[in-house]
Amino acid sequence: MALSTSSFRTSDGVNMHTVSWLPATSRATIVIVHGLAEHSGRYAHVAARLNAAGCAVYSIDHRGHGKSDGLRAYFENFDQPVNDLKQYIDTVKATQPGHKLFIYGHSLGSLITLAYALRHGRDLAGLVISGTPLEVESSQPRALIQIGDLLNSLVPKMGIAKLDSQGLAHDMAVVQAYDSDPLVYRGAVRVRMAHHIVHVSRIVKAQAAQLTMPLLLIHGEADPICPVAGSRTLNGAAGASDKTLKIYPGLFHEIHNEPQQAEVLDDVAAWLTPRMG
Repeated sequence: MALSTSSFRTSDGVNMHTVSWLPATSRATIVIVHGLAEHSGRYAHVAARLNAAGCAVYSIDHRGHGKSDGLRAYFENFDQPVNDLKQYIDTVKATQPGHKLFIYGHSLGSLITLAYALRHGRDLAGLVISGTPLEVESSQPRALIQIGDLLNSLVPKMGIAKLDSQGLAHDMAVVQAYDSDPLVYRGAVRVRMAHHIVHVSRIVKAQAAQLTMPLLLIHGEADPICPVAGSRTLNGAAGASDKTLKIYPGLFHEIHNEPQQAEVLDDVAAWLTPRMG
């Protein structure tokens, strides 16, 4: 596996950090889209397993995340990360001509992935959607959502609640590494980011019938951060004829970081292999 890093400048002048993990030979390309507050460097073991399956793997630190520029863990609007991903994927496709293209989106990254797919789905051979937040709204009191809408118009950058890292995985080494990682944002989730999750989830659910590319939906049944109902909703609403829902009993939010991660990643590789061509 050859690891390399690079960067590019977005159309609005933000410097973005990227990373690639390339095997000696590959049959397909997969782009990893990470979640809120984290960064692409936390997916090296995921990339290694996908390399073994024959995939060239690429990832990007979202603006405001990891080594990319921008206010920490903040998007002014949701077009920003979607457009950033489009710009990056266009470069990746030019680097790997002839490869089928897949995206692996986790948590907030799954929402970015789904929004991207609704706009640019013709380019995609399939999506792996992990721990999607599509039903976060349904797990919150309606009054709290209304207050969030008001705060979004007044103080969008204000922090409202800190992510409980104990809900990421049962492996305490994973939790401790997350909490001590200087590239992970450990401040409170900002108002506008919570607003994005709620409102973009509504859009994705309303337009899910347009998602006709192959889908693998994976989720920890005991996920305390993004309810498993989100994956079940997407499975029911997506228009794809080729869709697979895999729920892992007892697992928390980052199923790729749980003690059972080998099983999870083997399942992803097994799903990808016949679809890679």
